[in-house]
Amino acid sequence: MSRPAKRTRTTSAKTSATDITIRPITREKNGSVWVTHLVQGWQEDGKWKRKQFFERADAERFAALKRVELENKGRAQQMILSILTQEQHDNAVSALAKLGETYSLADAVDYFLKHHRPPKFTIRLAEAIKHYIDDKERDGLRDRTVQSIKWSLNVFCKAIDDPYVHEVTPAQVESHLRGLRAKDGISTATRRSWEIHRGALSGFFAWSASRDVASNRPFTFSNPVESVRKFSARQVREGQKSKIDTTLPADVLHIFSVLMRWRGGVMVRSFAYLYFLGLRPIELSRLHGREEELVNLKTMTVTIPSAVSKTRYDRQVKIPENLAAWFAAAPGPIKPARFKDLCTMVRKHFKMTPDVARHSFISYHVALHRSIGDAALQAGNSESVVRKNYLNTHTREEGGQFFRIVPDRKRRRAVLAPEKKAHAKPHLKVV
Repeated sequence: MSRPAKRTRTTSAKTSATDITIRPITREKNGSVWVTHLVQGWQEDGKWKRKQFFERADAERFAALKRVELENKGRAQQMILSILTQEQHDNAVSALAKLGETYSLADAVDYFLKHHRPPKFTIRLAEAIKHYIDDKERDGLRDRTVQSIKWSLNVFCKAIDDPYVHEVTPAQVESHLRGLRAKDGISTATRRSWEIHRGALSGFFAWSASRDVASNRPFTFSNPVESVRKFSARQVREGQKSKIDTTLPADVLHIFSVLMRWRGGVMVRSFAYLYFLGLRPIELSRLHGREEELVNLKTMTVTIPSAVSKTRYDRQVKIPENLAAWFAAAPGPIKPARFKDLCTMVRKHFKMTPDVARHSFISYHVALHRSIGDAALQAGNSESVVRKNYLNTHTREEGGQFFRIVPDRKRRRAVLAPEKKAHAKPHLKVV
């Protein structure tokens, strides 16, 4: 009796890791129906294996690990002398298998050390901010700048729940900046706000990454702000309002009329300096207590030294005639008691921005005198800034009205002084 012929195989042998499959199987018992997931397609000791899982995710995880394991079996083996232990070698092989061809092991290690390695001295973000602000105050930064930086950093610290400095990531910085909102709490913050906050954070982390033995720095090895988007000066300008805020002459009359009757006119002198001399709020504060030294009513000038000026450059401002009248009508200190609170109340009542008085002065000065250069000297700005922001914002008639606003002590209100008529030049006679 002849032996039957051996059947010839018509499909390829299942030796590749890619042949591992997952097949759902419906089970039924005692009236209950459920689905299991069968992983199959690999051999162990010459026998085909398969394994069932109730959850699809568990089946996929097992299949992925099994594919990596089978792929590694087919790799060429090399004899290399190494200082690595067997465990370290196995870890390195496993890491390389997970990275694939996209990244090298060195790239992965460099990234990890840059973003996750703690320095020798670790410190919480809030504590580091205190040291940074102390440094800035010792450097002589003006109070307003220091307070702005401190506020930006503390807002960020609170938003990310005060982690260690070295744990802060670029993603956290980016998310925080994108979450900034305008004053209405709804609209997205302007590009200028983005740059103010980004600049404050960048300066802090650059300081934290610098070496300083006295303060145990570095607190971190990298600046997470470096990879965050930065807007150019042109992009910031494009996102700002095209027109500055000013106060119309009729509204200035109303404001000073109210101030003359409010709390005995305690804030008249302060706002007269702001509106009719164009001082910045910080310059007004620094001028307090030095009026006798810096204000000269004989020459009708106010000297703004570098210690008072925001730009740290000396300048002289000419006192207009209507401001001299306000000085006479409102004696007393520039900064009365509770000056900051009173200022806030006035600005809130009239819906005034901090610089609207200065913007008004420069705009009406240019409108009346038609001299960009003189306005720049008076305000302590460059001619290009004056030309760009203040030229042709008001008419010459409005400029004349603004500088004719004077106090009426009897009626305790602001009024327009009579307009001076130009005297005609006498005709020359031929002798």
